[in-house]
Amino acid sequence: MPPLLLLLAVLLLFAAANAYPSTCGNATCGNLTIAYPFWLNSSSASSCGYRGLGLACEDNTTLILPAQSHHRYRVSGIDYDTHSVFLVDDVEAEDFNTTSCPHLHFNFTIDAGSALQLTHSDSNITFFYNCKKNVSWPSAAELIGCPEYNKSSYVSTGDGYTDAADEYGCEAAVVAPVLDVHKKGMMDVSGERRYVEVLKGGFELSYSPHSVQCGACERSGGWCGYRHNQTHGGVGFACFCDGGPTGDLCASGVSQWSVNY
Repeated sequence: MPPLLLLLAVLLLFAAANAYPSTCGNATCGNLTIAYPFWLNSSSASSCGYRGLGLACEDNTTLILPAQSHHRYRVSGIDYDTHSVFLVDDVEAEDFNTTSCPHLHFNFTIDAGSALQLTHSDSNITFFYNCKKNVSWPSAAELIGCPEYNKSSYVSTGDGYTDAADEYGCEAAVVAPVLDVHKKGMMDVSGERRYVEVLKGGFELSYSPHSVQCGACERSGGWCGYRHNQTHGGVGFACFCDGGPTGDLCASGVSQWSVNY
């Protein structure tokens, strides 16, 4: 084969091995790149990525991970090498711009079977609001400057005290995940516990780079995703191949994903 034809053949093979449907292409939101297995949760008829890893881009600047109870967590970063995503509670500005009494409304929870999980880098702090009795355990400190409450509120850096909310007659107890390294440095040199700075530091979730459900699709040369059923509603599994999405597997053979299984 002439050298020029050989070069063209090699380039075509390389392109085919690394090509993917346009639906699975990368996107951007602000200064963050959204790449497989994450995807932008939009009104489009199909999405390429793993279930539970859909993100929303607001005003082309702010990347949001929707959570339970319609609560939102802002994505501050995604590390595709370590399979980590970093989140910050996206509470209302007036609830977060106080150094003494941050008002959180929701406990962070992860659905069973979710692709996202808390990591060993995470820890918890718990806020107890409007308590009828004085909280006395060593890890708890009283919050000041809570004008919406007429009783005492507290924050605890210890674990296992959530059930104490009823014992002390607290109106609410909210557990917030934070990075453990920030929690350990929460007491600054002046002796003030800087809760808001720790909350703004966010926390880390890990995600699996592969999915049991999507494995067969990826090994066949496809990219896992979901399609909206325009007739019956709902969302169904799809395997995105070079020729378009299918409900089964691609016919193009084994892809580069297979080396990771």
